[in-house]
Amino acid sequence: MQGFFDHLVAHQAEWRGGVFLSALLVLSLLEMIKPRRVITGRRQRWANHLFLGAANLLLLRLVLPGGLMAIAIWGQGGGLINWLGLQGIWAILACLLILDFVVYAQHVGFHKIAFLWPLHAPHHGDRALDVSSGLRFHPGEALISAAIKGAAIFALGAPLASVIAFEIILSAASLFTHANWALGRTDAWLRWGLITPDIHRLHHSRIDSESQHNFGFFLSIWDRLFGSWKDYGQKTQTDMQLGLDDMPDDGLAATLRHPWYSWLRKKTR
Repeated sequence: MQGFFDHLVAHQAEWRGGVFLSALLVLSLLEMIKPRRVITGRRQRWANHLFLGAANLLLLRLVLPGGLMAIAIWGQGGGLINWLGLQGIWAILACLLILDFVVYAQHVGFHKIAFLWPLHAPHHGDRALDVSSGLRFHPGEALISAAIKGAAIFALGAPLASVIAFEIILSAASLFTHANWALGRTDAWLRWGLITPDIHRLHHSRIDSESQHNFGFFLSIWDRLFGSWKDYGQKTQTDMQLGLDDMPDDGLAATLRHPWYSWLRKKTR
């Protein structure tokens, strides 16, 4: 196992790009072969979401050229993992588990903290969830999210291999959980350990009591442990309404300007 992680570090660019592109291609094909819901306007949605994904990637590279890997290298030799004396595969696995929780907690924060919600709301403005929705994040959210993950990596003293593996899992899971793919009975048993498309789609429900559940990005343990888990909604997966009432236009311009409009409305009240 350690040999694999050594290989991962040596060939991180190929692994990160290869897994992401493979997941995007395979899931988009599965959506066409066996869709969960009927979606229209696919071409324009994909264009908008691919633009956001590329813009966020460029922005993060400009702000932090080395990305999260640079923070991992900077923090080597210190942090919680080293204080606990964890090494090798145990250090890597511990970091993956803790970082999974950090993303869960961060997601809860973006919903519960009034100032942060307008930055996350554009992601929920999408009314027709599919694999491309995994790229639909406001640049402001992308920056804050990177800062939170970077702080966690530094505090952990996370090994470089764990950070690379985490980023690979994070990008692939974001595509998978948003996929418009009908898994059938497979979804029911996968959700015992993982966040599935049906479980995450419920989080995108327009009903507030449903969208305040299922915050996990990869493992389902945190939602179950902290009481934010929900198996089923008021309506079926095919009849469920997605999006936000105060964001009737989910196009690119509306997505980018939504936080500013939200903050201005609060100031003028």
